[in-house]
Formats: sequence, structure tokens, C-alpha cells
Amino acid sequence: MSTRLTELPVKGTTLISAGGIAAKQLESFLAHQHLAVGRTAWLGPTVLTYRDWAAALWRRYLDDGHLQLLGPGQIDALWRRVIDESGADMQGLPGYRHVSAWAREASQRRREWNIDPDELRGFVDDPDCRAFVRWEQAYREELQESGWLDSADAVDALVARPPQPRADEPASLVWTDLALSPLQSRLTERLQQSGFRCSEWQPPNCNRRCRRVQLPETADEIRSAAAWAAARIADQPRQRVAVVVPGLETRRDEIVAVLEEALNPELARLGTHAGCEKVVCLQGQSAALDNPVMGAALNALELFSGAGDFRVLSRWLRSPFFAAPDNADARCMLETELRSHLASQMDFVDAFRSGGLAARIEAAVPALADELRAAVALLDAQPGRQTLTGWASVWRRLLDELGWCSNDLALPEDWEAALNDLMLLTPILGRLSQSDALAELQNALARPQRLDAVPLNGVFLLSDPEEVGPGYDAAWVCGLTDTQWPRAPQPVPLLPLALQRSRRMPSATPAASLEQSRIALRRLVERVPDLVLSWPEVVHDHSAQPSPLILSHPLVTEADLVGGPVRRLQSETADESRLETRADPVPPIANRCIKGGIGTLSLHAVCPLRAFIESRLQAKPLETVQPGFSARQRGIAAHAALRRLFSERPDQQEVRSWDAAERSRRVERSCYLSLRAMFGESQPGLAVLFALELARLRSMVNNFLELEVARTAFRVSAVEQSVRIEAGGLELSGRIDRVDELGPHGALAVIDYKTGTRFSPGDWFKARPRDLQLPGYALSLEGDVEAVVIAILHPQGSAYKGFWPGGGRFPGRPARLSGELTWPLQRERWRAQLDELALELAGGDGRIFRADLRLAEGAVAPLTRIHECTRPPDMAASQARVRGPSHE
Repeated sequence: MSTRLTELPVKGTTLISAGGIAAKQLESFLAHQHLAVGRTAWLGPTVLTYRDWAAALWRRYLDDGHLQLLGPGQIDALWRRVIDESGADMQGLPGYRHVSAWAREASQRRREWNIDPDELRGFVDDPDCRAFVRWEQAYREELQESGWLDSADAVDALVARPPQPRADEPASLVWTDLALSPLQSRLTERLQQSGFRCSEWQPPNCNRRCRRVQLPETADEIRSAAAWAAARIADQPRQRVAVVVPGLETRRDEIVAVLEEALNPELARLGTHAGCEKVVCLQGQSAALDNPVMGAALNALELFSGAGDFRVLSRWLRSPFFAAPDNADARCMLETELRSHLASQMDFVDAFRSGGLAARIEAAVPALADELRAAVALLDAQPGRQTLTGWASVWRRLLDELGWCSNDLALPEDWEAALNDLMLLTPILGRLSQSDALAELQNALARPQRLDAVPLNGVFLLSDPEEVGPGYDAAWVCGLTDTQWPRAPQPVPLLPLALQRSRRMPSATPAASLEQSRIALRRLVERVPDLVLSWPEVVHDHSAQPSPLILSHPLVTEADLVGGPVRRLQSETADESRLETRADPVPPIANRCIKGGIGTLSLHAVCPLRAFIESRLQAKPLETVQPGFSARQRGIAAHAALRRLFSERPDQQEVRSWDAAERSRRVERSCYLSLRAMFGESQPGLAVLFALELARLRSMVNNFLELEVARTAFRVSAVEQSVRIEAGGLELSGRIDRVDELGPHGALAVIDYKTGTRFSPGDWFKARPRDLQLPGYALSLEGDVEAVVIAILHPQGSAYKGFWPGGGRFPGRPARLSGELTWPLQRERWRAQLDELALELAGGDGRIFRADLRLAEGAVAPLTRIHECTRPPDMAASQARVRGPSHE
């Protein structure tokens, strides 16, 4: 037949392609052929995929209304249902979630290659084959009982009863780039016998040159291909250029960004507003879930299911697709507060109903609480299990209650399309729980989106060389190493390998894969005028070799293709002659009262810039929400329990007088009330966690009491005493956990509880002291302070650390003063050190010390610019810098 598809009669002609990507490329090729002869408008033949054509043919000629042809989503759902109901235990099987896809593919391949089920039953020693035979039998029975048929059934029906075209309506079928299976060949014969005109079309050989090139790494391949494609488009804007990148699905955004940057280099510079060339992804298509509006909707529905934990609530509260402009900030602040609330350990719905979460939200954002009450009431009125049609209706109302897309946002078309596809599964899956229904919705949204109309010119991305269609002016194929091309054999799972080999199925053997790869590469070379084949020298730190199938083509260099080596953007745009240095000192403090109190001064001692960020800017890292009690929450519980236990300020004699029952009663009461206050209304929902933490806290307090009775005589003088500390003209606040009177002379001991174990009293006596709480507390009291002590609290055993005179005041070994210092001189030294640190803080000291770089990293790194400041000199020299914090 003619190589020009435009010469085919329009009426009654159908072009049939292997898949949707091939169909879209064929449509563009047709358009280019019309444009090449000067047409500006035209009629063209119908272009369909094989699956859509077979379904349309069956519906037109054989559909009598008694059977329903299932769509791809329905077929997949039926296979999953059949396998789930089979009772097969596959939870430990690698790739278990793909079993339904394997079974569907095996069934399709069996029927296309005319394999009788009885032939499969002969492979009794193959457990996978036995399972597949059982599943397919159940699948076929379900189709028959329900009056359904799948796409393979439609083809079988067309083969058995081939339709006859009407005399006044010619029917011409043209196969394009489609390797026919035995069943498809049989169908073609039957249709020809009944009057259809069937033919095959291949594009003409138009290749002018094919070259191969080696590049250092895979990233260099992408950059060079982008520069090469950009140069061609710049020279001839109407060109169609294909770029083939293996693994495009996982690297789509990265590769598109590189291409757009190459096509529009001015976009990389601030202040430019150049338009961006269209880069079309024909493979690796974005799923609907990649749309942030639809992802927000799915997150909101998940919030009201059994999977609605704090992470889901956090995303929903911060989502811009639900928040009204007047309460967006309040929602974000609420999210930060809820991180420390124990209701965050519960599922959202339970926490909202009975865990105290509703009251918290009501106090922060009343309108939000009303929305959530209406949403929870809506779900409470629903049955636990209903059809997907019912759930779709509920979800629409629920999202409306929550104000989704109410901020002048159009409802995404793909959302309604996904819900409509979901409702088609109702007769297949019946009634489902909300969690199972949400899983089906996520499956529907995760499917690749249908390709819209593609532009006629530009750069087109694909991930498979075999998918490159006709009509391209040039193409670059990446990743052609000897391990990637020819392709490795890919036999169909669940079908016996011996059977696939005997039927010569595609990719069943190394020889078949080699031949298929050789044919695909030859076809690619013939249909592209200018072809570049590349491979990386190194892949994942291992040397790579080129595919043996490309060695016959001439080898060129990168300079031959793009005119020179492709450089990174940062080395192209950095101008060493225009580097600027700008002083950016921390401003001095204007208020005497320091937020954070003595803790701020302690932080300043080790990282002045971090102290400025947390105290002056009030920028603190968000608390990480993890299952169970956090270390901070355990510390709060321990402090509260000991505060209650010693609230009556007993002396040691009284503590010793408590018998076992009395001690147990006091400890139990103090621990229980402390945890009860923290758990609040969430206690019933977190009963197990409450019991575990109560047992831990009880053990910790009992261990500490054993240590207390081993001390010399004392009397508790104060519990959680608030103090004010004057230092360097600043006023610092603090709260002392406990003050004890030691012996008959009234000497004082300042005690601080710690539930961690990382502490060294030697830090107090350094030239630049660390952890200044106890030194500051010792200076704030008017009495004679003789001891500063850390009480280490732990369920496995408690201990005292710190300084006390005489060595016998507390069990354990006290720290020693450095040099010739006496206790009074050490206190004077602390006074001078506190004044010096306070003056630094007030003066705007913003240093970062190399010994404590970790404090400038993490969440505050964007403010400290620690990674920029610690970059090796050869990297920093190539970029413009703004001088900020200094390092010592």
C-alpha cells in the first residue's frame, strides 16, 4: 500500500495501533503529512488502539444487549476479587500486589496464543500454574454467571461470527506497527473473508545518519540530549524531536526540568519572564494523584477513615485547598500546637469524638470545629459498608462540607472521571468498607492519565525505544548499555516457561529477546532521519559497556553533537568579577527580659546564632510526632509526679517513715494524677499507652526514693520555685525543680531533675560553661548554696551528679573544682561568665562554633546557612555569597 496515509480514503478507514502512545504519534504524523502538501484543514481516518477498535466492532455488530463488555478497570477489579476470594495466602510473596496483573496478563496471553486450559493442567508440578488455572476457572465462571465478557471474549466472538460490512459503507482496516498474535492473525483472516479490506502499513525508510556517543554518566546523557534537542528546536522551531530515557516514570520531573532549562536558558535567571517551550511526556505520564488539588481531596477523605492519623491531619490543616484566607494562619498554628497533644496519638475521628481534640480545635478555630462536626456527623449517619456508588456520593458531600475547591478553584475534571470509573466497579466489588473503598479510589487516581491532544512540534519524552513512532525529525536514545539492550527475557509470570518457549512467545527466551531488540532498533534507525544512540561510561559507580547492537554505527564525541562540552548551569552563570560581600550582623537586643530565660543563655553559650533564632525570632523546630511518649513528655510527667510527691515539703525523716503501703499509695497517686492531667480526655482511647507509662513512671519514682533515703539529712525547702536572675543588664527567668536544706546550718542544695543520661558536671567549670541552669539558679538564691545537683531519673536506676562539699551529702562521687578554685571563687567566676554571655547576647553575637555545628543544622539550616558556609572552598568560589554568621 502507499506510504502516504493521506492518500487513504477517509470514509470507512480505521488505522489500528498497538496502544494509546502509538495512536497519538500516528495522529501527529498524519497531520504533518497534510501540512507538507499545503493543507490547512483536512478530514482524516479514525485512529484507534487495538483494544478500543475490537470493543467498538463488537458493540456495533454483535452487541444484542444480553452481555456487558467490561472495561479495563472492571476486568482488573474482577481478577483481584477472584484472587482474594480464592483463599490463597500470598502475603509473603514478593510482588504480591501485582498478582492480579500477572494473572490477567497470563490469561490474555494464553488466549492470544490459542493455549487450551487442559494443556495447562498438564503442568501439575508447577504450583504457580496450578493456582492460575484455578483462578482463571473462577474468573470465567464469574463472567458467565453475571453475563459479562472481557476484551478477549469480544475478539473470540468476532472470530466465531465475523461481521459483514454493509455494501454502501466500505470498511478498510490498516494495521500500523502492530505485531499480530495468532488470535489477532486469525481475526484478520476472518474479517477479510467477510468483506473487510485489511492491510498493514509501515513508514518509509528515511534515515540519513545514525551516530553513537559515550558520555561520563547518566546525568550527562540527559544534559547533552537536552542541549542537542534545544539547538535543533532553536534552528528549526517546527521540528519534532524525541528523547528516550529509560526509567522516565521515576525521573520525569527531573528530566523535564533539564529540558525546559535547555530550551529556555533565560528562565534560570531571576527577573526573566520568557515563555517555556512545551515538553511533552508521552510515557511516564503524570497520574491524577500528582495533581495537588486531588491529592488534598484524597488526604481529606483518608482523615475520616481508619488511616486518619496525625500525619494525615497535619497535611489537611496545612492544605491551601481547604483553608479560607482568613483562617489559614490559625490552622497552621493549630497544627503546631496539636503536635504536643496526646490526642495526636489517636485516630482523628476517635480523638475528635472522645479524645478532647474537638475542644482544642474549638478554642483555636471555632469555624473549623463546626466544619469537622458536620463532617463527622455525616459519616456517622452512613452504614459501615456500602457500594462504591454510595461512597462516591458521600465523598462529594463530605468534601463540600470541608470547603474543598471553594477558593475560586475549578473542580478537576480528572476527579469526576475517577469517581465515574469507580462507580463502574459497583457490580464487580459490591459493598465495601470505607477503607477498602478509599483503596479503590487511590487505584483509580494512580492509573496513568489518558493523553490529551499533543502538539505537532517540540520535544517528546519516551522511556522505551520501541515506542518511538513515525514522523520525528530526530531522536536521541539514552542508556544503551550492554545490560539494558538487548532487553533481558521477560516471560509471563504464572505460565509455564516451557510452554512459552514452545509457542515462541515474545521475550520468553534470550534468543527471542535478542531478536525483538534487534528488530526494534532497526525499525528505529529506519524511521528517524537523524538518530543519536548514547550510553554512560559509569552507572552507579560501575563501569558500563555499550550495547553490542549499536557498535556498527559511527562513534562521535559530545562536541560533534552539541558543539562543545555541556556545562552545569551554576558554572555558566557564576561571574567571579561580580561577587559581593555584605555584612549581616545580628541586631542588638532592645528588651531586658529575655524570652526563654536561663535556657536561652545556655543555648547561647554553645551556639549564639541558634539562641538568636529561637529566642529573638521565636523560630523553633516543629515537634516530631511519633507513636508513644516522647522524651519531652516523659520529662514533663516525671517532673509533675515529683512535684506532687514533695508538694508537702517533707524532710528525710518523714520520707523514711513511709512504710511500703504508704509509699506505694503516695507514689501511685502522684504518678497517676500527673499522667491523668497530661492524657486528659484521650486516656480511654490510649489506655494501653497510659498503663505502660504509668508503670514506667512508678518504677522511676520508686528508684529515686530509694536513693533519697540514702542521703544525709535534708528537708525540702521549695518545689518548682520561680526565680529571676540579673546578668549583664538582662533579666532571665527560671524555675528551680527543688531546693533542699542540708543539715542543721541551713545550707541549701539546688536540685534539677533530668530524665536523660547525657550530662557531665564538668561542663559547668569550662572557660565557656555549658548548661547554665544550675549555676544560674545557685546565684539567684539568697541563702548559702553549697550544692548544685542533677538528679538523673531512670526506671533502671537513678543517680546524682554535680558538686557538693564533703563528699557525703549525696550518694555518688561529686565533681571537683578546677585548679585552685574554692566554692566561693567558683560562684564569683560563674557570675562573671554569666555577665559576659549576657553581654554577648545583648550585643547581637551571631557566631556558630565548629564544635557544635549540629545545633545550626536540621530545621534551622535555612536560617543559619550552615551548609553554604561550610561548603568546600572550590564549590563556594563558583557561587555568589552573602556573608552571614561567622565560625570559630
